[in-house]
Amino acid sequence: MIKIKAFGGYSKIGKSMTAIEVDNEIVITDMGADIEKLVDFEEDKNYISLHDAEALIDNGVIPNDRDFFEENGKKVKAIALTHGHLDHIWAVPFLAAKYKCPIFATPFTIKVIEHLMKNFKQKNLRLINLNTGSKYKLSEHLTLEFVNITHSIPNSAISVLHTKYGAIVYANDWKLDDTPTLGKKPDYERLEQISKEGVHSLILDSTNVDQDGYTFSESIVRTMLEDVIKKTLDNKTIFITTFSSHIARIKNIVEISRKLNRQVMIFGRSMSMYIKAAIDTKTIEKAKFPDIAMRKEQINNLLKYVRDRPGKYVVICTGHQGEKGAFLDKLVTGQYDYKLGEDDAVIFSSRVIPTPLNTANRSMLQKALDDLNVNVADNVHVSGHASKNEHKLMLKMLRPKHYIPSHGGMEKISVGIELAKELGYELNKTSHILLDGQELIFE
Repeated sequence: MIKIKAFGGYSKIGKSMTAIEVDNEIVITDMGADIEKLVDFEEDKNYISLHDAEALIDNGVIPNDRDFFEENGKKVKAIALTHGHLDHIWAVPFLAAKYKCPIFATPFTIKVIEHLMKNFKQKNLRLINLNTGSKYKLSEHLTLEFVNITHSIPNSAISVLHTKYGAIVYANDWKLDDTPTLGKKPDYERLEQISKEGVHSLILDSTNVDQDGYTFSESIVRTMLEDVIKKTLDNKTIFITTFSSHIARIKNIVEISRKLNRQVMIFGRSMSMYIKAAIDTKTIEKAKFPDIAMRKEQINNLLKYVRDRPGKYVVICTGHQGEKGAFLDKLVTGQYDYKLGEDDAVIFSSRVIPTPLNTANRSMLQKALDDLNVNVADNVHVSGHASKNEHKLMLKMLRPKHYIPSHGGMEKISVGIELAKELGYELNKTSHILLDGQELIFE
């Protein structure tokens, strides 16, 4: 018997966590936070510690696994983490220790988790590196495998649980990028082999399933960035903001800027966490990256060089969502010793994640930039999530007996169900709607 229980990441994007039970043995995949609710929680509480676990659950920041742990905690054989985005791993320091089982992740993701453990003073976790292309036998009946996939963060994996009923494939998050600018392209050969061996069920991220066509490659963004940076070289300083976890994007910006004879500075605490993880795992070369400034005094000292040497710098920074407390928010509100003006450019190498908080914050940031007459370039970006045609390709390639769309909310999930119908899947028989707090049972 197979049971798939959704804790988070189905009814909306964020707080991803799923428990897969196969004949009384359980593997948990991902253990993340609702980032918007985390921001609200942090605003009310200056310092978060392990003692806040219950409050984090009560406020909807991390998954509520209380009843599940009481009933099934001893059955959990492993926790498998697919990649290092915080909506998939942030809850690990708060929830994982009580299961007393190993935690599997790729090397880059392990480094990010170690940073979170240090930050929250969590020492009681057993982390095991599992490279993509590798397997680990969890028990006599269960084997865990990580398959390489592309996304907007290094070292992403599709988690495959091999069982006597067939493989249970968990693909959150992913895109099919055949020309990535960092790392390898998806392991199509292995996915096709798994298909031949038999796939029982496929849990598939549906964030962009409603977008027609294909998601463009990161190599396209590199070309876009070079074009936009060239067009803004007349500006005395170029500020570029993007996702801190998007190491490929940051690496491309550094390389392009230096090619165009601009020195690079990087500002922001989250930038430091992810870039350090990339350096520690040799995903990037330390010598080719500048040090990251995080503290106000340190940033102000560097901004003096930027101010005194116009036309010489590109600054990569946090704040692409307009989030309060990030570098760009502090810069436009006058909290640093640098006054933005009409001679400066701000490039958003990102899109607005469509939550009410992000939309409001970004709107306020845009108005502030407009008031300062700053030259703004927006949406120099491609998504890290697969579009409709890639979903069709994945379904055709894996040919699962059962399809379960996730990670997008009901609006996105329903599009996935309709798409699967075109390929012969039938709702409640071979395609299934699973929402947070619900469970699917396959006898």
